[in-house]
Amino acid sequence: MPTGDLLTRDGQLQWCGLVLGAGTPFGWSNLEGWLDLPEARESDIDRTGAHGSYPGQLLTGARTVTFTYVTKRLNRERFPTAIEALRRATAPAENPVEEPLVVRLHGRRWMALARCTKRAIPTDLAYSAGFATGAIEWRATNPRLFELPQQERSTRLATPGEGGLVFPARFPLRLPQPEGGTVTVTNTGNAAAWPVWRVTGPVRGPVITEMSTGRRLAFDPEWTVPRGEVVEIDTDARTVLTADTHASRSHRLAIREWFPIPAGGQARVAFSAVEYSPAAELSCLFHNTSM
Repeated sequence: MPTGDLLTRDGQLQWCGLVLGAGTPFGWSNLEGWLDLPEARESDIDRTGAHGSYPGQLLTGARTVTFTYVTKRLNRERFPTAIEALRRATAPAENPVEEPLVVRLHGRRWMALARCTKRAIPTDLAYSAGFATGAIEWRATNPRLFELPQQERSTRLATPGEGGLVFPARFPLRLPQPEGGTVTVTNTGNAAAWPVWRVTGPVRGPVITEMSTGRRLAFDPEWTVPRGEVVEIDTDARTVLTADTHASRSHRLAIREWFPIPAGGQARVAFSAVEYSPAAELSCLFHNTSM
């Protein structure tokens, strides 16, 4: 089942196959850190002999999310089973990796990649009666929130325009225009989105160009992506890997002018190559991204 598809109404969270919040045994009391802006890391430099400082880079730190719950709709017979499900979903692995934490609000589902760092299940007098008020804490090293589902846009290499000039020529000249070769991606979130680009072969010397700025991700013009192979360029992680074996092809990326999809805006991107191949394809995988 796709990530977040267990959520059926607003005010619900999904974590490791467990749904919390509205309509579940673990009612929503508070969610802290989800829409809050995490603490920033500053690098301002004090001005010498003057008031103030020179503005440096301002980067957002990790996101900490705390969900406070109250058990409800449980009798003493169902209470142990619900608590055990909560403990199982939040138990740490030997080497835990970040998992999707999904929250649905106002009809939209947003995801953070996080690890569960704390869990509180008070075992007081109320616990013995089948009632608990506690909290779960997650920490996401990437503070961005990604809207679900993931978006995908694709294009093939531009096909040469058909036809030619008709003589006697008349001005202004109308030259045949190529078709395809460009894709427009739109990010409706309030933060820049860093996409994953997928290049499907066969194609020699593929180039991905952001048309408004001219920034490029260009491969060695003598290198060919074989037929059927897919190379993934992760612009956030700055990796270049084959999709099936995860073998690095980073050494083949000759020009690295990384670019995001701007917040609340569009990026128009051109796909070109040294040689035309009708089977070659460029896909963009991205999420509307917010902070």
